[in-house]
Amino acid sequence: MKWVRRIVMILLALGIIGSGILSYLSYDKWKEADKEVTRLSLLKDTQGVSISTSENQESVVFVMCIREADMAGGYGSGYVVGEPGDKAEYIVTNGHVVSYLEQDDSFEVRVYFGKNNYKSAEVIFYQYDKKLDMAILKLSKPTSDRTPVVIRNSDEVNAGDKCVAIGYPDKANDLDTNFAADIASQTVTAGVIGKVNVSPAGKSYKSFQHDAFITHGNSGGPLFDENGFLIGMNTEGREDSENINFSITSNEITKVLKKEKISFTDSEDYADSSDSSSKKADKKKKSELSKMEDQASTEKLKCFIFAGVAALCAVVLIILAIVGNKKVVMVGEQDDGKKSYISCTKGLYAGQKFEFTGHTMTIGRDRNTCTFVFPETTPGISSNHCSVYFDARTKNFVLTDNGSTYGTYLADGRKLTKGVPEQLVPGSVFSLADKTNEFRVERE
Repeated sequence: MKWVRRIVMILLALGIIGSGILSYLSYDKWKEADKEVTRLSLLKDTQGVSISTSENQESVVFVMCIREADMAGGYGSGYVVGEPGDKAEYIVTNGHVVSYLEQDDSFEVRVYFGKNNYKSAEVIFYQYDKKLDMAILKLSKPTSDRTPVVIRNSDEVNAGDKCVAIGYPDKANDLDTNFAADIASQTVTAGVIGKVNVSPAGKSYKSFQHDAFITHGNSGGPLFDENGFLIGMNTEGREDSENINFSITSNEITKVLKKEKISFTDSEDYADSSDSSSKKADKKKKSELSKMEDQASTEKLKCFIFAGVAALCAVVLIILAIVGNKKVVMVGEQDDGKKSYISCTKGLYAGQKFEFTGHTMTIGRDRNTCTFVFPETTPGISSNHCSVYFDARTKNFVLTDNGSTYGTYLADGRKLTKGVPEQLVPGSVFSLADKTNEFRVERE
């Protein structure tokens, strides 16, 4: 009956693939419906007196000024301006974020909403001098991926008020291996307004001094008050002082928006938008919102159902595969009662011994990816130097150099080829770089 089992396994595999595809398509529709629900909710709930940080993150974008030929350029943050419910079309950022355009017209501006999800933008206002550091970008096509901020009169802000900065700081991005220029890649920091109406050295525009942590990538990003209203745009920090940063006041920004005839949402209008004159429109919006919420709920349910079917098919397929084999031994499984170890015979961890737990052990300096971590200052050790695991099928260990700078060596002096696995019998020795750090693989 092996052929029956094989046919069933093939059908299960097709079921996994088909259900997985349908689950993915439903997930995509679910998220699109959720975005529309968020947009319609903003229209419906403008009578609120505050905006959450997570809602404001929906207004912030990653801005790049880049030359495609050699990928040179710079980047910063920005935010969407417009009226409630508007699709994102106009982005405000610092002038210096797009200043490469002054040097060479081969540079282009890209506004990112997620990994590989960006739109080209035209600079319709630009100023980068002592009077102002601001640019307004117009997207090549409006999008629902972001929503407009609500802007407050900065004259109402006082020293001691709380504030929140949102953006894409370069130091955080350098450490984030999953950086995708999306909302999840944003950094949110909180602080206090130290001074109001400050002019940074060499500048004449009005700014707030605050201590919310920002770095270069935050340039052009928004500064909100504790109620979620935009009060400024982060522009620079004092590198010789700890947490003394500056943000251009919102009144400086709205002057330009008015002059350029670009609509924006004022906090007073936002609070008053529940007047009786808008009730009829609100009724229609509530109907649209209800419809989109139902669609999002339906697609979410379909997504989980298809995912459940795929998971069930996978479990049955695994059971059939196990039953159909006399013996199944997985990599890392230890069926002879012995345990596998790696011990350091020479170097920083000399005398220490570590047991394999069925997973690959990675050696290097990167705390995020390595299980055997050397200090950052250790010479000759790369961030992700090499990896080793025990293969129960062959009863040998497998060592791989992960592209280290100074190499991984066997006891006979042979240097491993990068990315090519090497089998080691128990008792074998290998070393890193200049052989200062030496290891032995053992079974007991």
